[in-house]
Amino acid sequence: MYTLRHGSDMHILNIERDGLDGLIVTFSDGTYGAYVIEELLELRPCRELAREQGMQNHPPPAN
Repeated sequence: MYTLRHGSDMHILNIERDGLDGLIVTFSDGTYGAYVIEELLELRPCRELAREQGMQNHPPPAN
């Protein structure tokens, strides 16, 4: 498992879809991660609606 040092300036360069339920994330340090939606939901169990976070420019979730 890769962990970030406190104060690291690594960031996401690109996100691509992988099939119907996957994402491939490319990071600025030259690494990448492949995730399925179930893994991402486990990483952040408490989700908020976008409008509550001041993210009005994002489309509403699909039902």
